[in-house]
Amino acid sequence: MTRQILNENNHQKFLIFLHIQKTGGITIQRILRRKLGQSLITRISRSFQHQDQADSLIESLKAKTSSDRYFIGHSCYGIHQYLPHPFTYMSLLREPVSRIVSLYYFSKSNSTAYYHEHAVDKSLEDFALNTPLMELDNGQVRFIAGDEQDCFINRTPFGECSEQLLEHAKQNIEKHFSLIGLTEYFDQSILLMGTLMGWNNCLYLKRNISRSKAANVVSQQLREAIAQQNWLDIQLYEYVKQRFFIQLAKHNLDKPTLLQNFQTQNRKFNQYLNYPYTAYDRLKALLRGQIGRPS
Repeated sequence: MTRQILNENNHQKFLIFLHIQKTGGITIQRILRRKLGQSLITRISRSFQHQDQADSLIESLKAKTSSDRYFIGHSCYGIHQYLPHPFTYMSLLREPVSRIVSLYYFSKSNSTAYYHEHAVDKSLEDFALNTPLMELDNGQVRFIAGDEQDCFINRTPFGECSEQLLEHAKQNIEKHFSLIGLTEYFDQSILLMGTLMGWNNCLYLKRNISRSKAANVVSQQLREAIAQQNWLDIQLYEYVKQRFFIQLAKHNLDKPTLLQNFQTQNRKFNQYLNYPYTAYDRLKALLRGQIGRPS
């Protein structure tokens, strides 16, 4: 069904992680910082330093070298043209309807969220079906397909995404993505990422997990309407899901006991370190003015 490539020597390549909103990217960011980034002491020190206005995105990307080792951001495929080579991409996808519902409630309730002004005075239905944002029109296909003229998202006019764009996204996956995990199988995705990168310990602290149960009361009619508008995202998700389970089996990561052991260790990890990291996160976000950033 797929060509399994790019699974060798990933640790020698510059890692580009496309952080699609509301898929769990903040947790991935923390893992990458721990595995590939600077020391915690250095990061804390820099968090409290005054920083001048940042250079443009393109300039900052071009300034990176292979010693930086990775980049993670709300960007689309194609950003590698500004980053060190050789490279490999990774990302996470989420069931499309659930992602849009989550994006709405997050945006509506957080005044500093990127799409707050588009959600704050709207119902879920109005936001999801009547707001001309690229994110809400097969957004995940747009991110993976990329755009030669835009670093953030593919700019095909709203409502005009086609199966050709979906095929382009699939081709990018097979040629340049060593992993596309799934939010609904987050722990398995972490295990697979660790295996592909040669990492022994990928325990993580749970962050930005919504406590709202609002998604459970979305009507079936509205869910179907959102799915219809995002029909390419639905197809991409199913394609990636099949590919994902093939990868798990290939690397012997489909054993229930393996997942259970990882989850037991991760619960203990959170019990010991959740409180001090939460305090650190809140202080850093407050000083940076980043409270409410999307995940």
